Amino acid sequence: MTAPLAPGDVIHWFAYGAFGRDHHCVRIEAVGPDWIVARDPNRDDEGGPSFTSGRQSLRLCQEARDEPCPNDSGCPLSPNGDDALTTWQPGT
Repeated sequence: MTAPLAPGDVIHWFAYGAFGRDHHCVRIEAVGPDWIVARDPNRDDEGGPSFTSGRQSLRLCQEARDEPCPNDSGCPLSPNGDDALTTWQPGT
């Protein structure tokens, strides 16, 4: 059984189209019974959080979360030692 999606999880690359085709790695910020809100905190130019809902889209997000990031230079959302802007921690 695949683990449920949770705040703090990173969904890699474009998540098989769950957020549309032009997308980047995102971190989940909020979850509901059949929806998630996620954002790439390193990209101020994207216009805000991304939203997806429905069983099929969430399954695609689970798959993208559980696979290695396909970005050649590593996942841009990996911890990099920058100063924190908030008290948010993964898994909280």
